[in-house]
Amino acid sequence: MQNFAQKIKLELSGVNQVLERLDMEREKMLQLTREMSRRCREAMFALHREDFVHAEDELAKAREILEEINKLRTESPQIYYSGAVSSAQTEYVEASLLYSILRRREPPGLGELNVDPQAYLAGVGDFIGELRRYILNLLRKGELKEAWNAFAIMEELYVELSKFSFPEALTPGLRHKVDVARSLLENTRNDIMFFERSQELIEKIEKAGKWAGKE
Repeated sequence: MQNFAQKIKLELSGVNQVLERLDMEREKMLQLTREMSRRCREAMFALHREDFVHAEDELAKAREILEEINKLRTESPQIYYSGAVSSAQTEYVEASLLYSILRRREPPGLGELNVDPQAYLAGVGDFIGELRRYILNLLRKGELKEAWNAFAIMEELYVELSKFSFPEALTPGLRHKVDVARSLLENTRNDIMFFERSQELIEKIEKAGKWAGKE
């Protein structure tokens, strides 16, 4: 019976070593995902300021971190498939899509970004919120036509995301993002229409003022 306990003791020692290694890798993963998310947020802030050079630099650094994270997909799948990785990938998709629309380029696909499908879906969902910010910036600059164009993209993405009807376990958080997108869509439509009517009213007032001046 002594050998029985000794055998288990040896196995437990091996388990401890494995878990210690996984814990170290988990800490490394958390550091990487936090840094990647920070880079993506910095990129989005820069994009809304139209500081494209800084945005490109931050996205490039986020891409490097993503490549390092993806190495763990085969090395330590227990660590890779975590909420932290998915969240960081989602922000990377969101920032990349924002960059592409502001620079008037083709949107990057799933393979090009090298992220998981669920992260791509979630990133598109969050991108709708960034589109609203972009549209509000356009309205502040008086670019009504561009605002409507961006709104059309926003609406089409919402419709496409609404078609996904998989279980929550397969597409975590997607239903909530679609619900949020619906609200953002309605608010944005109202904002554009309000701006449009305001512009029409201003034009009528200015026109009336010119006629009054002639009299």
